[in-house]
Amino acid sequence: MRISMQVIGVVAWLVAGTFGAMAQQVLPEHRYIYSNDTDFYGADLGPLFETTRESCARACTAQAACTAFTFNTRSNACFPKSEVTEEQFFAGAVSARKLVSSAQAQTLALTRKGELEFLGTQDFDTATELARLNAERHPIDGDYAPDLVAAMDAAIGRGDVAAAARWAGQVVALTDRGDLWARMAWLGLRPRGDTSRDLARRLSNEAVAAATNAYLRATTMDARVTALDLLARALEANRRGRDMIGPLRLAVTLEPRAELEAALDEAIGKYGFRITNTRVDNNTARPRICAEFSEKLVETGIDYATFVRLEDSKLVVEADSQTLCIDGVTFGTRYTATFRVGLPAASGETLHKDVTVVQYVRDRDPSVRFAGRAHVLPRGGDAALPVETVNTDTVTLKLRRISDRNLLRAMQDRYFGKPLSKYEEDAFSSTIAQDV
Repeated sequence: MRISMQVIGVVAWLVAGTFGAMAQQVLPEHRYIYSNDTDFYGADLGPLFETTRESCARACTAQAACTAFTFNTRSNACFPKSEVTEEQFFAGAVSARKLVSSAQAQTLALTRKGELEFLGTQDFDTATELARLNAERHPIDGDYAPDLVAAMDAAIGRGDVAAAARWAGQVVALTDRGDLWARMAWLGLRPRGDTSRDLARRLSNEAVAAATNAYLRATTMDARVTALDLLARALEANRRGRDMIGPLRLAVTLEPRAELEAALDEAIGKYGFRITNTRVDNNTARPRICAEFSEKLVETGIDYATFVRLEDSKLVVEADSQTLCIDGVTFGTRYTATFRVGLPAASGETLHKDVTVVQYVRDRDPSVRFAGRAHVLPRGGDAALPVETVNTDTVTLKLRRISDRNLLRAMQDRYFGKPLSKYEEDAFSSTIAQDV
């Protein structure tokens, strides 16, 4: 039997219209529960021949009246159905029931998606794709969700990750429950044991999408917090450490727990906007205290002085790239500065909590230097070489004299006008100069 081009056009139009509607939804409009070697009997909507299972599923998706289909892998024939009255064994047949997402589930998922503002469109697309792929990957014979959950828990108990992942995939396909999606995400994060490398990699790669699906379907506060915790750990496991801060921050907002707050602090300490170093610039005429940040600060339009609490109102706060410095401090004084929560970075991130810094501005390091670069002194009794010192009472000087005939050689050998290394000094004193 051949299908007319008119029928193909109608199907294509229906498919396009269906996908357009799905784009406005958070959850898939429906999912298919597959059963191998099973033939559905019931009201056919018109068979399709010389096709594929994927095309068969798309044909059922395009028809609102379609509730199931049977695909014969031997003859490549598709039988969409408006109802199923009986199931029979048939070797080589693959049948699927269409389970439509409820309006209540869609509304809940839309609310949950709005709370996951730190995720991108690609993350939600990947979560939706995993829901479809998981159902195709795990065909089910019958409706026995409690047995599947028990089998999954038993496999977890004995450390059989491969079996647990198989049962989890089946029960998630059958129920689409948020807590079971969370269990799948957890399997992607636990030690693998004897799990094959390919399975371990797949579970880890899909943990972010599984945790996202868990949150979109979470109906209780505990389920939401659990899903966010798993999402944060999955993001870090997939080398997205910076992104894990968002779900942890939301989790702490929903339910402040000591372990979540500790995890958030640790994540910010590793990946977030934070103070990475503090220093005192004391070897200048005007000392200052500086805090270095992990990201660039806002260049214009922000008065960072309002985000730094100081004991002395006369001190001045200046921003430069990734550094905030406090000017006006004096030597020999201890200062306390608090960098306040909300202090912004150029990226939009803000300081997670108040950070108090205590610094002592010690005296300048002792130093000695010559005031100028007058290397040749005039003849006469008043010739002088000024020496400038900082926090130094005495200096030891060794003077050497170069005769007129050796002056040109000193220049040629590049002893003139620069500091000398120990080797150069020894050669200079023994071959050119004379100690005074």
